Amino acid sequence: MKRSSADYRVAVVPVRLNGASYTAAHQACHRAAGLWNHTLAALRTRWDEVKTDPTTKELRHLAAASDPDLQRLHAHTKQAIVDDLLDAVATSRANRGAGTRAPWREKNYRPLSFTKGYGWRITGDGRLNLSLGRNLPGIRLALPAVTDSRTNHGVPAADWGEIRLCWDRDGRSWSLHISHRTAATPVLDPANIIAIDPGIINPMTIAVETPDAYEITVINGRAARAIKHRRNNAVADLHRLMSRCTKGSRQWRRYNQAAKHARAHANSSLRNIDHQVSRKAAGIAITHNVRTIAVGDVRGIEKNTAKAEKRRFGKDQRRRLSQWSRGRQDHYLAHKTGSKPTYTNESHSSKTCPACLTRNAPSGRDYRCHHCGFTCHRDAVGALNILMRATHGKYTPIDPDKTIRVLYLRATPLRAALSKARNRATPRTGCVAENTVSHAAAAGPRAPAGEHSVAA
Repeated sequence: MKRSSADYRVAVVPVRLNGASYTAAHQACHRAAGLWNHTLAALRTRWDEVKTDPTTKELRHLAAASDPDLQRLHAHTKQAIVDDLLDAVATSRANRGAGTRAPWREKNYRPLSFTKGYGWRITGDGRLNLSLGRNLPGIRLALPAVTDSRTNHGVPAADWGEIRLCWDRDGRSWSLHISHRTAATPVLDPANIIAIDPGIINPMTIAVETPDAYEITVINGRAARAIKHRRNNAVADLHRLMSRCTKGSRQWRRYNQAAKHARAHANSSLRNIDHQVSRKAAGIAITHNVRTIAVGDVRGIEKNTAKAEKRRFGKDQRRRLSQWSRGRQDHYLAHKTGSKPTYTNESHSSKTCPACLTRNAPSGRDYRCHHCGFTCHRDAVGALNILMRATHGKYTPIDPDKTIRVLYLRATPLRAALSKARNRATPRTGCVAENTVSHAAAAGPRAPAGEHSVAA
């Protein structure tokens, strides 16, 4: 059966290896890189002599003629190296018009590939065994937990495919890249519409119209902003220290590795937050049987922030825009729902009153219309207006007989800080609350906003 990206996904699972497995994996990755370099050199020599591409069988023979020490790998791992090299050649041929070069760069490190049933297997005691070749001890580790990003359900080992053991040089850590068959996308109604107002503080504010109300969900992303702030400060401090050292010195390399580690740790956390945000948005779309997802069009706002937007924004806002992961969240949302978002013009969506269409200049996170007294969350107003434009083609007043219900969700669950006391208290669980605003009573005071902590 031909595998396609729609049928299979790759789950990235961090793992820890013991001392012997750690050393064996590093040595095997170096041997795999050496075999790649040898095969690449043989391929380029053949191009110079014969002027034609070798067949798969011929390239495997060229790889088998390498140093015997480089052959101390699993047979399917060596086969994957040849297949990846042929794929790289085919890609360069297809993109030759764009200036893509044929494979030429040598490697010092290469991931290890393990095929199902041969390269990896489940042992009798329920552990995962990765084979490094004949007469070589394999790598054994605890069976990892794999979750389907589309359904948020666990994937049994029987549904796994190829596994790759990868080393993150910046984070100094190992991870398994496990391919698995993903569940089919749900069949949703394209006539139903939800609107999403993207933002930096609140990455997604979702609005959907039901028979009796407008349901607004505000997903809070302050955790992501805090992670970026810590990363930026840590990297800036390390670069300041590096500027005082001789480039390439031992202390300079230590600071450089610490900066790489800070970036890698932050990127891993931000990737998880983006998955959490898109999972909550996809759950709302599936719950309301919505296939048409209208997203406020802010594409390109993060580009050229140092030049085109220099007079419009300050340096802090330009940095936030350039580090905005809006595109990755939209990509994850499209995968989880099976429907590609459509982009809607959102000009003045956060300034226009959804009740009387009067344009106001809100300050802070709350919106109040000076003409009719309508009050609501500022991002909720933007999502409502995007929903009206996606439904009717332009901004139109909302139904005055429907209630506006605003629910606040955190992108990730709260984690209680560890106490420094010897006898630590038991952390308290989060509370659940809902903020309901009626259009008829919009001019009155708002109910207290609540936080809803949910598990991933």
